[in-house]
Amino acid sequence: MRRIIVIFLWGFFCCTINAQISTEEIPYSWGRSSEEIMKQSIPMETMPHLDMKALKQEDEKNDNSGGKPFRFGFPHDVNFDLSNSGVWQTTSDGGRLWNLRIYSPDALSLNLLYDKFWLPDGAKFFIYSEDKTQHIGAFTYKNNQGNRDSIMGFATGFLFTNSIVLEYYEPKYVENKGIISIAKIISGYRHIYNIAGKENQLRGNDPNLLPCHNDVNCAVGNNYQSEKNAVALMILGWDACTGALLNTTANDGRPVFLTANHCFVAYQNANQWIFYWNYEAPCGSVVNPAANKSTTGATILARRADTDFMLLNLIENPVTNSNISTYYLGWDRTTTPATSGVSIHHPLISQKKISITTNSINNNPTTICWDYNPNNNICEGGITHPNTHWDVVFTNGAVEDVSSGAPILNQNKRVIGQLHGSTSGSSCPPNIVSQYGRFNLSWNGGMTNTTRLSNWLDPNNTNAMFVDGCGGDINFPYSTVNLSQDFKISCGNINMQNVIVTGTNVVLTLEAGGNINVQEVQVKNGATLILKAGGKVNIIRDFKVDLGSMWRAQ
Repeated sequence: MRRIIVIFLWGFFCCTINAQISTEEIPYSWGRSSEEIMKQSIPMETMPHLDMKALKQEDEKNDNSGGKPFRFGFPHDVNFDLSNSGVWQTTSDGGRLWNLRIYSPDALSLNLLYDKFWLPDGAKFFIYSEDKTQHIGAFTYKNNQGNRDSIMGFATGFLFTNSIVLEYYEPKYVENKGIISIAKIISGYRHIYNIAGKENQLRGNDPNLLPCHNDVNCAVGNNYQSEKNAVALMILGWDACTGALLNTTANDGRPVFLTANHCFVAYQNANQWIFYWNYEAPCGSVVNPAANKSTTGATILARRADTDFMLLNLIENPVTNSNISTYYLGWDRTTTPATSGVSIHHPLISQKKISITTNSINNNPTTICWDYNPNNNICEGGITHPNTHWDVVFTNGAVEDVSSGAPILNQNKRVIGQLHGSTSGSSCPPNIVSQYGRFNLSWNGGMTNTTRLSNWLDPNNTNAMFVDGCGGDINFPYSTVNLSQDFKISCGNINMQNVIVTGTNVVLTLEAGGNINVQEVQVKNGATLILKAGGKVNIIRDFKVDLGSMWRAQ
């Protein structure tokens, strides 16, 4: 029986699945009358004008360096908190309401970084555009990344405007007061999609976005509709990259995320990085990244410059957010060159694209400098040494800035590396070489836990040479499971419906990174059902356990 199940499930796990985590409700003040709210005018903090000429000169140099992530915004250092800025008032229900306006005259978007962020149970924090056409929140105690004695930072994502209102509501019964301290305000000034579509230089109308890009939902991406869900746009303060979720030998949906090491040089407070998921549109359409499909925060597990990899553990697990479709890419650490390849990525902070090569993917034979200064004969950045990267020549599509960190998949849809850069800048095919740090060399890396992949992707010490991808939702595929030995199924969310589990002194374990949903299930004849969920175990109806059998949730 086990043999039959395993053969079936490898194929089954590759199926397609269906926030910055928030409650997705309207701000507290919007549901109140003017008599209840806004008894005082809200103070405004105005950011300085941007020096667009200086920013352009810096960006032209950085964009060609090959060793720096893509900058989209300028960070203003500030110190705004609940005690030194804004205005407080008492609400009609006895609670407290705090508001602050922030205005940046040259901004196309605004996003905020917090050096301290802690909310008590019951409190709610919102941000909305001054014209009330956009809002994010509520953020609650569930977004706290530390405790009140050890408060950590946080970040909130884009609003596509130059003027925002912050709103914090604290109920009357709260004992420990909230702590919100804003350290940086990011004024986005390029390659940011504007919800009103008024600016020609914005991403939706950007003439600099290469014409050969393919939307992932066009026909060329039809065979990668599961795999695309692993890929996310990373916002690292005021810079951006791409990365992807990876599966592990445990097949348990743990949120490990691969990207490029050179993305780390931008803003290194990983607990303030934001990840936008499912940022895509129907073929030929244009969208903006959705706030309810984002998560915040990561810890760095390992990174290494030689092959330019960085592996993260995400603090907010996307699989627990019902708005986000997830997938965990398989990987391959063999040394055999791939016969073809696919990369899914977010060039210039655009919606998800897909690039394909039908050429073989070979080892890079020579040292390459992407930022060579002929005036002093010095390589100023972006070096790749021989035999550390895969050379990829795309035959359909391309990569460019912000594609950094994107996975390259081999002909078996397994990750074999992540994007470092291109030897000739951003150009369309043919004969443009893009270099991806080799996964097989990153496996043992610098021979320490913090410089290699192996400890984190092979937690079971299987010494596996490859692992297949894993879908974010699994619908348990059997009506009757007559076990002859212990068996385990693992991945993102698991749905178990109309199933009979039977067997003598055997254990069926369902292990989910997200939720387990059980309905119309019977456990009989001495079998044991164990449910392990990173999220919730939901017993919906008609769950029966016969005498002599048992179940437990962990």
